[in-house]
Amino acid sequence: MAYIIFDMDDTLLNDQRCITPYTLQTLKKLQSMGHKLVINTARSKQFNQKFFDQLHPDYAILNGGALIIDHEERTVYQAQLDAPATQAFIDDLLQFSDNFTVQAETGPYSHLGKYTGQNAQPFDFCAQPFPYPCLKIVASIADDQAAFALADNHHLTCVSYFGGIFKRFNHPDATKAKGNRKLMELLGGDLSQVIAFGDDWGDLEMLQQAGLGVLMKNARPELRQHGLQQSEYTNDQDGVAHFLARHFGLESS
Repeated sequence: MAYIIFDMDDTLLNDQRCITPYTLQTLKKLQSMGHKLVINTARSKQFNQKFFDQLHPDYAILNGGALIIDHEERTVYQAQLDAPATQAFIDDLLQFSDNFTVQAETGPYSHLGKYTGQNAQPFDFCAQPFPYPCLKIVASIADDQAAFALADNHHLTCVSYFGGIFKRFNHPDATKAKGNRKLMELLGGDLSQVIAFGDDWGDLEMLQQAGLGVLMKNARPELRQHGLQQSEYTNDQDGVAHFLARHFGLESS
């Protein structure tokens, strides 16, 4: 039995952000054979709900490793900031940015409604305290030094993306790789049983620690120097499904 763990954007999803019928059929076949399907994404549960409804994965690691849920969408693990720590961070963050989103289990909350994706709810963080623990905060901060100092002051990790325009702040135990390790710990499994797929820097550690880590053909070129197996196909060519079909001998079945 294998744990088949995959990133979503630019890995399992094609360029139209869809799961193709071939990929869905292949994954469901493997699931029926007893293998476990696991989503591992930096995005929220709310953002991925339609894919849950299609895939019915056994587990999902969400918000960059901050939340793990099971096939019934019950929480089995969290690495989040409690409400007081969240508010303390927001108070300091407001000195540097008015464009940020706080992701809680109840969904994403956008300061003054500036971000409208993922059905984010507008929230005035200046006018009232935020009442929930948070899984992740994404903020537009131009000053890298200030952003990383802010993270250090609150004992968080900080990752730049979208060319450094945005910064992602997480609990230090919230990474994709740590999410995989925690899931194996909870299930009594072993990372040697993991087949992991990814395409970007945030996936690298989880690919390296897996029994079999597979880099998509469309992955960042800089990642190819790390000696990982590579898919012959891109995310827009059912790369995950083709690799798994060949690996498990489904192509002739």
